Amino acid sequence: MSTDRVLDIRIAILGSQGEGKSTLLGCLTQGRLDNGRGRARLALLRHRHEIETGTTSSISHEIIGIDPNGQLINYGVDDIDTWEDICENSAKVVTFLDLCGYAKYLRTTISGMTGYAPHYACLVVSGDRDSIQFMTREHFSLADMLHVPVFVVITKVDRVSERQVKKVLHLLEDATHRGVRRIQTTEDLSDAASYLIKGQDPIPVFTVSNTNGLNMDLLSRFFGLLTKPDDTNHDDLLQYPVEFQVEEVYFLEDAGHVVSGVLRRGHISLKSPPQSEYYHLGPDAKGDFVKVKVTSIHRHRVSVSEIVCGQAATLALCSEDLEHWRIHKGMALLATETPESFYEFEAEIEVLQCATTGLTAGACGMLRSGSVRQRARIVSALSPKDTIIKGERGKCVFRFLYGPEYLCVGARLLFLEGDTKCMGRVTRLIRTID
Repeated sequence: MSTDRVLDIRIAILGSQGEGKSTLLGCLTQGRLDNGRGRARLALLRHRHEIETGTTSSISHEIIGIDPNGQLINYGVDDIDTWEDICENSAKVVTFLDLCGYAKYLRTTISGMTGYAPHYACLVVSGDRDSIQFMTREHFSLADMLHVPVFVVITKVDRVSERQVKKVLHLLEDATHRGVRRIQTTEDLSDAASYLIKGQDPIPVFTVSNTNGLNMDLLSRFFGLLTKPDDTNHDDLLQYPVEFQVEEVYFLEDAGHVVSGVLRRGHISLKSPPQSEYYHLGPDAKGDFVKVKVTSIHRHRVSVSEIVCGQAATLALCSEDLEHWRIHKGMALLATETPESFYEFEAEIEVLQCATTGLTAGACGMLRSGSVRQRARIVSALSPKDTIIKGERGKCVFRFLYGPEYLCVGARLLFLEGDTKCMGRVTRLIRTID
């Protein structure tokens, strides 16, 4: 099957450390159960300290496929040895973002959620918990702020009683302030998938065991039913000029400069006429852009001829000017002759949580929008009392502290600092002379 036409769904794996995230993902992707001592997760860990401690400190990408008959395609299937094998035999590919559960790496998890724009989040909770861990609550809050639909997987149910499982279900309702629905039969799956796709309650909850395989088949079938969340403006975004946000940067001997990320708008095709093949990459610290050409496109490590908005991909770039250019995450690849970058912009925000009496001019924090992440200061709070208190909405003017960034009107943002959490959208871009 052509990889160009394969449906791609991105699912973030969330939850505190010790919940069984990487073990669950190892079972799903490797096609074999865990031995109770973490064997299933070993193939997913990238660094020596991760293997020694069992703690994920970086973002790991893994995939499974769903064939045209709804059957799971992973490394446990005969003759499936590579990502290319999975893609060639699948009508749908599910990309998992295995994110960090340890508090020390929360910034990495936030970057994964904002930069890779997952369609869904899988919140993993251990069945032997007496309470929902703080980081698990933080991860749910993050998904909720970004409007990412969440489903829950309770692991290690082979070790606990049915009474304990029900206790965890009640703990989840208290922690999320949402209704939950335990998925126990194949008849439950269709409604659960439908509600999740539409972003409606109740939250689907699966109770599984990574060691004896209990209900893993239900979870696999659930992935087969998922489509991308309802997105009424996809066709409109497809008509916009290209906006590809850079999340990771590499240099490969055989390919040169390579960037990976998500195409937010438009489409990129290697079939385009020569005059349409050049893009602008940037901005740098001075706000400048460099002209580049896309020489190859890969999705799921497989070469393709084009990508459309909403798809994650890896692009090889070519330009003589790149030899003296430092590419970094947060940059954008744009199909416009006059790209702009901005120090200041206006946004309408909602203060979800605040450590002080409210948000006022002078407050500083980490601002994240897509792949952009930089500290910013509130220049002015445009509200009657010059303060936006918890639970209220208002407009603020932000200024980046270290350099201009590419943003567009309508882009979603997070503003975080300590216990302060705000979310909103860019409403106006402000041209300044520095």
